[in-house]
Amino acid sequence: MAPASKRPKRSQPAKWFCLSGGVGLTPMVSMLEAIAGDYPDVEAHFVHGAMNSSTHAMDKHVRSLAQRHGRVSVSTFYSEPPARDVAGFTHDEDGFITRGWLEANTPIDTANFYICGPKPFLRSMVSDLRTLGVSSDRIHYEFFGPADELLAA
Repeated sequence: MAPASKRPKRSQPAKWFCLSGGVGLTPMVSMLEAIAGDYPDVEAHFVHGAMNSSTHAMDKHVRSLAQRHGRVSVSTFYSEPPARDVAGFTHDEDGFITRGWLEANTPIDTANFYICGPKPFLRSMVSDLRTLGVSSDRIHYEFFGPADELLAA
């Protein structure tokens, strides 16, 4: 299920940014599947951060959904890429998703942002989007990670 059971609604902006970190990928893929199957008019961008190709699940599936839909783009970031992982081939960017990248690559004024991942990822993404002026009613997020991390919160 998408964060906080959110799914695209025709009355909401037709630009959707799905931001996931680590295991937060799973609910975001469900959301992307809904967009790809049921919402041909929605423009979406799927952005995922993983350590490297050995920890990055469902990449082929995500890219297949994006290609089938035609209005979905995909960007992947690897924070710890080994030598076999080369930006431009196995992923798009080295490092983490940054405020600067979001500012340069997202329609800050019009998109809905859906964020799912571990607490540090959520903190960073929500803070960056708010700093960039995204209103809180367009930032939707849900914790998704190890239970012990949630208990420590």
